[in-house]
Amino acid sequence: MSEDHPSPLPTALVLDTSFLRTIGGTDSSAYQIFINYVQTEQRELYLTSGVVEELNEQRGYISIDWVDRADTTEWITLLGDLQPGVRIHDGPRAGDVMERAQERLAKFEQTPPDELRKTDAELPAMAVMLLGSTSHDSVGILMDDRNAERAIDGVLKNTYYEGRIRVLTIWTVIEHMESQLG
Repeated sequence: MSEDHPSPLPTALVLDTSFLRTIGGTDSSAYQIFINYVQTEQRELYLTSGVVEELNEQRGYISIDWVDRADTTEWITLLGDLQPGVRIHDGPRAGDVMERAQERLAKFEQTPPDELRKTDAELPAMAVMLLGSTSHDSVGILMDDRNAERAIDGVLKNTYYEGRIRVLTIWTVIEHMESQLG
């Protein structure tokens, strides 16, 4: 769930395109703080297939080739396809999480669900998969989109995943990282 002060920051961080676009390039202080923190604190970054698709579409608008970084660094991983039936204990299945997030996001955006891209709704579903397939006990979803944040939070509320999947916005994350790095 989203928090004002994310402490400790989860070791698994799923990145949204909006986060990567806002963080800027290698010359931005936000990028430098983020990468320094990730490497120093041994955090793992994950890109979903939907985010990879958006990044490929936005070449030239985002100065870092995050997909290339995933191929050349150990701390960024490209996630495979969504396995909709995955669930942890009595939590909703990954596919159900994605569907509910898409429906809530459509309400916030006042757009039919089938007209919205599924990238934002894919993020919490992939977080469910990470919880089930890795040793991570919590996953952070990093974004810079208030409607998506609210939609995802609403879907996770009162489920097994509340507190295990946390939606964090870029400025909260950067502030936290600055305070941790001194």
